[in-house]
Amino acid sequence: MTDFSANTGLPRGLGTWLGMGARGYKLMVAIGSLITTLVLTAGKLILGLLSGSLALVADAMQGLIDIIVTGVTVLIVGQSDRGADPAWTCGREKLEAFAALAEAVLLGIIAAFIWHLAALKLIHGTTAIEIEAWFIIAALGAAGADFIRHVIVKRAARATGSMALEANAAHFLTDSLGTVLVTAGLLGAWHGWPVADTIAAIGLAGLLSYTAFGVGRRALGMLLDRIDPELSLAVLDAVTAVPEIANVPVLRIRRMPEHHMVDLVAEVHMRGLDDIARLEAEIAARLRPLLGRAELCAALRPVGTPAATPRI
Repeated sequence: MTDFSANTGLPRGLGTWLGMGARGYKLMVAIGSLITTLVLTAGKLILGLLSGSLALVADAMQGLIDIIVTGVTVLIVGQSDRGADPAWTCGREKLEAFAALAEAVLLGIIAAFIWHLAALKLIHGTTAIEIEAWFIIAALGAAGADFIRHVIVKRAARATGSMALEANAAHFLTDSLGTVLVTAGLLGAWHGWPVADTIAAIGLAGLLSYTAFGVGRRALGMLLDRIDPELSLAVLDAVTAVPEIANVPVLRIRRMPEHHMVDLVAEVHMRGLDDIARLEAEIAARLRPLLGRAELCAALRPVGTPAATPRI
């Protein structure tokens, strides 16, 4: 098996500066995000109850989901990098895809609940909302904090290839944009248009639905080993471009949270066993620009050799 890794996970120098590896970096970011979620959710819930704003209460309800999801993320990132063992021969990286899928499902549920509440408000009317200037300031502060959190978690997700953190980052961006919508609704209610708060809640539900769909689709794709067909064909073209390769009966590509795994069976023209290492290195070199960090497991056999039936 050849590992043609393009990077080690952390940005250059960051691991040394922090004194930790990728696993420790992801765990630190996840724990920091959990603490921030607890503070912001409590603040939004208090503001929503004091003002009677549906949009703020809905935003706080989303925050309660944030607490659950971020707590699960802390547990997942602590387990996903533990590596392979006899029980987990492919490692535990797909646990992050399960965490992302769970987050998408929870976001979808809370979005449906907000859609329902907003529809009831539109049908039965909207009551007056008591707004004070500091409510607006606090809501804008929460939106800014959510956006900063999105930037930090997104950077960590890109540096480590963590799907769980990437899902969190998308969620936190939705939080920030949703709180901006909530603030706009509060301003509308402050100026005598109470229905603006309900419209803001509908906008928040739409954002949550969009984020849930995007995160869930990517997580399902990884769990079901779905690969972009254009990438698969590009990999096949790169392999068959090696002059000695006559046929590729088996090519499997798996997208893991932090890298790709390529299983390859090829019939090759070779003069001896010494050619195997050279051909593996050449295949890896051709795949690196397409896949970046990846693991290549290649079974190369001379042309005309009958395929062996695997036995376990």
